[in-house]
Amino acid sequence: MKKILSLSIVAVMAASMLSAQELRMGITGAMNVSRYAVESAGISVDTDSRIGFKAGFRVELNAPFITDGFYFDGELLLSSRGAKIKTIVNEAAVSLTSRPYYLEMPIHIGYRMPISQNLSFYGSFGPYIAVGLFGTERYTVGGVSSKPDTFSDENLKRFDFGLGLRAGVAMFDHYRLYLGYDWGLVNMAQHSAEDKINNRNFYVGMAYMF
Repeated sequence: MKKILSLSIVAVMAASMLSAQELRMGITGAMNVSRYAVESAGISVDTDSRIGFKAGFRVELNAPFITDGFYFDGELLLSSRGAKIKTIVNEAAVSLTSRPYYLEMPIHIGYRMPISQNLSFYGSFGPYIAVGLFGTERYTVGGVSSKPDTFSDENLKRFDFGLGLRAGVAMFDHYRLYLGYDWGLVNMAQHSAEDKINNRNFYVGMAYMF
């Protein structure tokens, strides 16, 4: 009986703390402008950006126990990234168009600076993890095309991890407008020890908090 009472007290205290910290949920969406940072045998390869999207759910938790203005946020997103690469290998024109889709989860710590009653600026920083779900690839070598599996032993790794930076404006308590950048830290290439492929992604988006 004492154990049940103790657990009940802890549960009530935890619920009260979460309520006091204003745990909020919302939806979010953004336009991705993604590319790959590519090196092959120590030589950098230029890539063209691709337009994609990210969309999903968002949570925010105020953190006044750090100091007023600090907060944590997390998101669960479907995100399309990728790039387009054109180069010359052994005098043959080579191009790759890549469009991987990820289940992505960024977790940031941020700070809000109020400007007026209905407007504040904010910035946040933190890691993200992503798991490849599916995608489309198109290789063309000397005019001959192929469509390999996006995530395979001969192409890209499924798991990605990196760091993200974001800045934006919060308006009228519910609306968030933001831009950000993600640096992928995992070498996504699997087919060669001399190749390096890292995700890079700039995005502009908005969120609505309930």
